[in-house]
Amino acid sequence: MSHNPLHADRILTRLSEGVAVLDSAGHVQVSNPAFLGLLGVSRLEDSTLTSLFASNKLLADVVRRALNGEDVVDVDVRHAAPDHPEVSMRWLRINAVRVTEQNASSTNTIITLVDVSDLKSAERQMWQVEKMSALGRLAASVAHEVGNPLGAIDIQLQLLQEDLSTIDGALPDKTLRRIDIARAEMRRLEGIVQNFLRLSRPPALHLKRVDPNDLLNNIYQLVSPESREKSLHLHLELGHPLRPIKVDENQLSQCLLNLLINAFQAVGDQGHIRLRSRDEDGDVLIEIADDGPGIPPEDLERIFEFYYTTKEEGTGLGLSIAQRIVHQHAGTLSVDSQQGEGTRIAIRLPGIPPPP
Repeated sequence: MSHNPLHADRILTRLSEGVAVLDSAGHVQVSNPAFLGLLGVSRLEDSTLTSLFASNKLLADVVRRALNGEDVVDVDVRHAAPDHPEVSMRWLRINAVRVTEQNASSTNTIITLVDVSDLKSAERQMWQVEKMSALGRLAASVAHEVGNPLGAIDIQLQLLQEDLSTIDGALPDKTLRRIDIARAEMRRLEGIVQNFLRLSRPPALHLKRVDPNDLLNNIYQLVSPESREKSLHLHLELGHPLRPIKVDENQLSQCLLNLLINAFQAVGDQGHIRLRSRDEDGDVLIEIADDGPGIPPEDLERIFEFYYTTKEEGTGLGLSIAQRIVHQHAGTLSVDSQQGEGTRIAIRLPGIPPPP
């Protein structure tokens, strides 16, 4: 059977998977456009390993291990394009296999790269859902186990207050004031337990047919005074036509308000925030974009984690709750951010199709 190198080159060129062949010294002998594209390299100026992976030491170390004969199977590495800083950080999955010619005179290493950023994002979302489910079970147990003793202690403090109120003197008065403080702290602790329970057990949805542009216009009117007070520029950009959506209007409004508050806090004086809607393949896309400082790559992957926050007074729950609300509506919430350029949050919700 004859081999047609031109035919092989055409196949290699059309592959979406990045492929490169390195010789034993680490020089690139063959590479396809997808390989350079995934690395974010415009063109191959220098075929050496050091030059090719100069911006990512971890990626270079993985390839070096492969050149030294170590098996590399499904190793995931984060990578940012050196020639295209506007492209966000992505996850690349690396596989490598060594190929020795029949005469054993030379050994090459075939490197393959696949962009698994979407897979990583889906895995994180699935992990978040599982964590919320486990948190719900834990919260129910905590609320029961802690709630009963709290109630019993509060009753005993109340009885103690009644007993002390029958005694005259400075000491009972001082003790009564301390009991009041203790009971107030007990009520605060009970409130924390109940909030924890509400967080982990999402409320039932009360769905109704809603015009998405009406919803956004109401939110715009609600927050416009605050934006003017903060000297911010809030822009409302509504797309037409849009399909109606079936949502819990109160919960979705609260979700969008929380996201807008985050945007207000992110931008400085005279900052710009855009609240947009548009149709995308029958779905409704709602976007909140700001021109703030952006989110560092190391924080971007953790923003949906419970209690993870970079704000001094933040709780680390806002985005987690927003994501939960969107997921309850069979939608998706994604965040794109570039340091120094701003952040864009996109909510995709299924539109109600027109009647047949």
